[in-house]
Amino acid sequence: MFLSIQTREKIQEIIRRISINEEVTLQERIFVENHAKNSSTIWAWLKRASSLRRHGKQNQESINGLIQSLTLDGLERENHFNPKNDDIAEWFSGAPDWVRRS
Repeated sequence: MFLSIQTREKIQEIIRRISINEEVTLQERIFVENHAKNSSTIWAWLKRASSLRRHGKQNQESINGLIQSLTLDGLERENHFNPKNDDIAEWFSGAPDWVRRS
């Protein structure tokens, strides 16, 4: 998926505001979410921004910093997979389309 420079800059500005917990309109959030559904890069930017907003910037030398920089789930306890209670298919149900196709 190719984006114009203006679209990419608009997405990055919205994501920057999300990461520092500034106001983002519903229309802006929908705009970014629609692009994130089709782009793994934008999805990773959005996920990293949400992690920064929720947990602040983690020390890059810690395991939490590594998890955050790689945009992996793991900083939130509710995102941990528990094979005793979770169905793996259901656990991935919230993943973007590009992950489910893999």
